[in-house]
Amino acid sequence: MRPSVTCPQPAGRPRSDPRAGAGPSLRRGCAAVRPPGGLVAARFRHYEARSGMPLLHDHLMLSVKGQRLNGKWGSVHSEVLFENTVAASALYNEIVMAEVCEVLGLASEPRTVTAGRRSVMEIAGVPHELIRWTSRRSDQLAACRAELEHEYVTAVDDDGNLKFAPEVSEQARAKLNRIAAKMTRPPKQQARPLAQLRAWWKTSAILTSGVAGDVINSLLERARVAAAAIRARVAAVVDVALAAVDVTAMVFVMNKDGFFHRRHLLAEARRHLALVLRGRRREPGLDERIVDAAIATHCLDISEPKTLRGHMPAYRFYTARWPLADPPPAAADRRPTPRPTTGPRPGRAIRTRPVCPWSRGSGTSRASRCSTSARSSLPPFSAPGWVPRAAPAAPCTTTWWCTSRPRCRSSCSSSPRSSHPRRPARRSTSRPCAPTWRPWS
Repeated sequence: MRPSVTCPQPAGRPRSDPRAGAGPSLRRGCAAVRPPGGLVAARFRHYEARSGMPLLHDHLMLSVKGQRLNGKWGSVHSEVLFENTVAASALYNEIVMAEVCEVLGLASEPRTVTAGRRSVMEIAGVPHELIRWTSRRSDQLAACRAELEHEYVTAVDDDGNLKFAPEVSEQARAKLNRIAAKMTRPPKQQARPLAQLRAWWKTSAILTSGVAGDVINSLLERARVAAAAIRARVAAVVDVALAAVDVTAMVFVMNKDGFFHRRHLLAEARRHLALVLRGRRREPGLDERIVDAAIATHCLDISEPKTLRGHMPAYRFYTARWPLADPPPAAADRRPTPRPTTGPRPGRAIRTRPVCPWSRGSGTSRASRCSTSARSSLPPFSAPGWVPRAAPAAPCTTTWWCTSRPRCRSSCSSSPRSSHPRRPARRSTSRPCAPTWRPWS
């Protein structure tokens, strides 16, 4: 196949890089810079699948270098590209379908492939039997995956116990699907001219697809008639508010625990536009408007950023604003539930953080400082899981275990350490301790 270097997109064509840091970016210290001229890529167009059936698709080989605003070349942030693979795939499917329908005067319609899954957009007027004839590989994948799932639920070890689980989870099914794809993948065939492929496809479809020959010979005319009926019935107007509701609901249901990022909304918005417009071109930026309306109206920001990247709009964490009758624990409160504070766990001593008593007081000796270092005036905590410890009546010696908490940073924070050969992390102090409030950990 002949590679071709892609040029900047024509005017009026949707850009392939979403905004808000979710598109291709160049590394520049801790910040990301958008490449003004886009990315350089080599495109390889294929007309057939490995099985020899018709399948129009493109392969893009992206360059790892991009040009900055000052004309210099820098490395492309590959992690951002991998994160937005689904959104880019949805954009590609939308653009290819719109171009084919515009050039040939066709329209698209949804087709349910698997119950409970999203619909797939197909050319309207094409018989489903002919579509099934082209999807032989999916039947092979389904048969191989069924065998792998049976082996998964019946596999036992030497003791007769199940190796995995009695049921196949979604995560295990995805892994088994990848294994089945590798096991049933046929070898690559030698490239053939497109005219030869079309002649072979037509003859094979008439003989083996089960569709009448006159239907196959007049397939384009039948598809155009179906497209005219769809154009007369479906309006080319997109309701942004209604689309925002549909996109948010779909992403909320399909993602685990109802949590998602902006890129998930963007991918679903592009699928929604392909479903509503039925092969028509959309105005540039309409998908972004739907995402903005969904975030502003129907999404709740539950981000707890701890890094600089977490504050970027592309990495904010969202969930739906709609209340649920029985929400999952993670959706109701992302904070972990504190453990009960009925008493210390068996075999484990209470750990208290030593508080330096000599950082307060006006005396010059240790005894005078200890007499004024009472911490009984500390405000009590009202958070659940916090239990106050009783203050000792007199200075005592407390043995505590070393944790990751910082010690007292005053000048007298040093304490003698015991040199126990088996417990190197154990510390002891002879200084008075004060009451502290610690949750169980």
